[in-house]
Amino acid sequence: MPSKKPTTDPTRLKAQQLREAQERTDRRIRLAIISVVALLVVAIVAAVTVLIVRQGGKDSAQSQGQSGQAAAVLGPFASGAPVQVSHLGVAQADSSLPTLTEYFDYTCHACADVDVAMGERLSAQATKGAFNISYQPVTTVGMAYQKPATTASLIVAQKDPEHWLALHHALLAYFAEQFNSGNGTVIQDLDKSTEQVAKIAADAGVPADVVSTFVPNAVDEYLTTTTNAWANLNPQGRTAKYGTPEFVKDGKTLIPLTGTTAEELFQTVMTGMGVAAK
Repeated sequence: MPSKKPTTDPTRLKAQQLREAQERTDRRIRLAIISVVALLVVAIVAAVTVLIVRQGGKDSAQSQGQSGQAAAVLGPFASGAPVQVSHLGVAQADSSLPTLTEYFDYTCHACADVDVAMGERLSAQATKGAFNISYQPVTTVGMAYQKPATTASLIVAQKDPEHWLALHHALLAYFAEQFNSGNGTVIQDLDKSTEQVAKIAADAGVPADVVSTFVPNAVDEYLTTTTNAWANLNPQGRTAKYGTPEFVKDGKTLIPLTGTTAEELFQTVMTGMGVAAK
């Protein structure tokens, strides 16, 4: 059987030479690209490693600093205590009365909407002596606004209790307004939220010397503690699915919110507490 003869046609030979040259060029380009990518990956990994190490040290320092800061800033609330309200005043309770505990997050839109609907009416019942209210911040959403809002709330409860209720309701009203309008430019930004919380406090009557003590965040550990305690509470009537706002009587019995109007919601809580409105 005759063997295959090598290509001698000049046109075919030239075409073959061009293909081989192109293949050699392509191989060089691929090798160059691989080398560049490898160098970039090494550089990126190195940069990320440096950032992680630096951030780790920063977070560790911040965590250690915040623990001491929380004790100094939050005072009696640092261990996770709620803000209590009664006819005796803010941060005080009457042991002879039942206690309504409201678990909420300053960045929970349902909490904000419920407070706008009936929050002031409920707090008025507490100040008139119908029952005590324990306002317990927890984390269910945790947007940026939550941290300065919760921090300011706990500072004002200590230093200017006279204006705490006005501040509390105003903080939730602002969040409701922003959330329901679809405007998250402030409530999702820590710096802007911090500035806005200071403005809300001033508008609520909190003195400038108290507002000047606000810090952006001293509540990470506080909220971790309160949220864990809330999750483990398991009041009678709670189902597997629960969230904020949650209203509980005397730490034992869930008061389910029912109704479609502010009046119906309010009456649901009053019935659950077993008292008549004052």
